Amino acid sequence: MFPTMRAQELKQIVHTDSIRFIDCRYSLNDASYGKYVYRQGHLPNAVHLDLMEDLSGPVSVHGGRHPLPSKEAWTETLRRIGIQKDDLIIIYDDGFPYAARAWWLFKWAGHERVIVLEGGIQAGITYSGETTTEVPTYPASTYVPDFHDDMIATIEDVRAATTTGGLYDSRTADRYDGSHEPIDKKAGHIPNALLCPYVDAVTELGTLQDFHDLRELYANVLDVPNPIFYCGSGVTACVNILALHALGKDDVRLYPGSYSDWISYPENKVHP
Repeated sequence: MFPTMRAQELKQIVHTDSIRFIDCRYSLNDASYGKYVYRQGHLPNAVHLDLMEDLSGPVSVHGGRHPLPSKEAWTETLRRIGIQKDDLIIIYDDGFPYAARAWWLFKWAGHERVIVLEGGIQAGITYSGETTTEVPTYPASTYVPDFHDDMIATIEDVRAATTTGGLYDSRTADRYDGSHEPIDKKAGHIPNALLCPYVDAVTELGTLQDFHDLRELYANVLDVPNPIFYCGSGVTACVNILALHALGKDDVRLYPGSYSDWISYPENKVHP
């Protein structure tokens, strides 16, 4: 299934019974933002999943700033919000990154019918015509996931890639080259990683770049077997992975802990 949907397409299917909307709005600068704006108004029948509470696991010494939730925790989340195997999951945020993280988690669990709404909630409002403050409730499900661990690159895989290649950094150029590091304690990038900023895959309107621009952006990735993408904490790298899926390349792996996990090991080197 193509990993995104434009708002024009949403209008054609908005009344389909099996659609489930997921609101993933969040702000790294204000952890309460996502819940607040969800209460102020969301797409009808959308449930909210929070980056820290639902789309991440507990922070520890290793694992990065936004570790993956455990398989048990993610399964419980899917059951709690009543997801069924045949549901079409449509995910949105204010732009792209948090929706892409949720999309990746659904794919990891083996849910094929999952897409990100390009343009975020504003696109949804344009074509559904309304928002609501009503919080929907769904009966709990007995969802049984089929986890695809081949989507994950372990730290051992990443260490190997520092020699063999096929490793890509999704952050901005100034964080990659170490000239500006606003979050992590060490500046720089994982040795042998190539720069591939996720922001280049998305337009100012929060939509994917067109097919030809994406092909050009990922020209050095498309023929690489099982490439590994990372970012600061395993969130924005999911945008690159989703964009590559849009080009038909689905053997891409995520290093979940990403740079913040890498530097948690004192023996790991960074460049420059």
